[in-house]
Formats: sequence, C-alpha cells, structure tokens
Amino acid sequence: MKINGKRIVITGAASGIGKETLLLLKAYSGVKILATDLNIQDIEQSEVVSSYQCDVSNPDNLKKLIQKAEDVLGGIDIFYANAGFAYYEKIQDPSWDRIENIYNTNVFSPAYTVAYLNEKLKNPFLFIVTASAMSHLPLPGYALYAATKSAVHSFMESFRYELKPANKIMVIYPIATRTKFFTTAGKEVPVPFPSQSAQAVAKSIVRGINWNSKRVYPSFLFRLIQYLDRFLIFPLKVYQILEGIKLKRIIK
Repeated sequence: MKINGKRIVITGAASGIGKETLLLLKAYSGVKILATDLNIQDIEQSEVVSSYQCDVSNPDNLKKLIQKAEDVLGGIDIFYANAGFAYYEKIQDPSWDRIENIYNTNVFSPAYTVAYLNEKLKNPFLFIVTASAMSHLPLPGYALYAATKSAVHSFMESFRYELKPANKIMVIYPIATRTKFFTTAGKEVPVPFPSQSAQAVAKSIVRGINWNSKRVYPSFLFRLIQYLDRFLIFPLKVYQILEGIKLKRIIK
C-alpha cells in the first residue's frame, strides 16, 4: 500500500512504538493523522497531525474516535491499534477486575474496532494491530499479557476471512521493546533478552505497509529461534525456564 495521501489513526501514539511510527508516517506526502492516547501532552500537533484524548478500552469511546477521524481526516484508510499494556507479576491474589481491565484494552478494543470498521466503512482500509512475540512464546511473569496477545493473534488470523474485499489486516509481533512499557508493567521489571528499539519496530511497520505484509516480525533473531525450535525442540523451552528463574528472584 502506498502511504502518501492516506488518512491514518494511531492509538497509543504518545510514546514508544506508536510515537516512533507516527514520526515516520507523518513525513509522507499528503498524509493526515489522528494521534490518540490517554495522555496527549507529548503528541506534537501540526498541519499533518491532530491529537485526540481517548481511552480505547470503552466501546463508546471507540465509536467517538472513529467519528472524530471522519470529522478531522474525512475518513480512515489506515487504523493502527497500538494501545496496550502489561502486568509483570506472579498471580497470588486473583482479581476479576484486573483481568477484565487488561483484556478490555489489549483484546476487546482491537477486536471490536476492526469488526466495526469492516461493517461501517465504505472505503477499503488497512487495520494494523500490535500483538507480541509472546503470542507465540508466553513468558513467566506475563501470563495475562501473553494471553491477551495470543487472543489478538488468533482473532486476527480468523477474522481475515470475514473481511470485506480489499480490507486488510497486518499484525505486528515485536520482541521486548525498550520503551516505558516495562516501567508501567511493574516494579523492577527486567527487559527480556533479546530486545529492540521502538525505532526499529516502527521502521518494520512502515516497511510492512509498503510491502502489503500480513504479518511483521521486527526481530530476525526471534524468527530464527522459532525456526530452529521446530527441529531442536528445546531452545524456547530453555528460554522460558531462564525467565522463570528471573521471575522468582524478583518477585518473592
């Protein structure tokens, strides 16, 4: 897909992967972008970029966001559902509200949005969503987060077949990305190895748009380990065990 002239919505655009993707996309000719987040103070507005405060965990807010895009941009060609968060924890005191909270943002929001756009929009669109390498490799300490990203992966893989002609989905599978993501996940949260920068992920996303990719894996090393694990069986299991030891040392 050519990016020039596209009308783009980005959630979670104030920091991390969302912010870096915004910086790359706004450089394209003729684009108009609606950038949204819970806190929009760090989103720099311009003739190209408009900001809009929104909590995407609520369906009514998502409808308002889509209407705002219609009003400000004149429509939507690309919707990037990037907003999301994690817990890093050993679940000792189960909380229904805590589980519901992360599913509302990480799963229900993108699933509802792409289904809503598919039903309501008359023009073709590209829906991009940030999943995670943990969609394929759940790590100790991230049980709920990994579960949400696995759900996103499965939903999008299935919903592709329900899309109207010309509508597309692109799923991003970043490994640990060096952003404030880990500071919001909990205290003393270690960044898993390997890790990558938000800029590297953003470049992969833009490349994926240009190449009409269905799935984007920003880390070649992760893809290589996945491939080797099919034949050697043990690499990913050993990695999970090591992360489990790390979790026990930090959370007692």
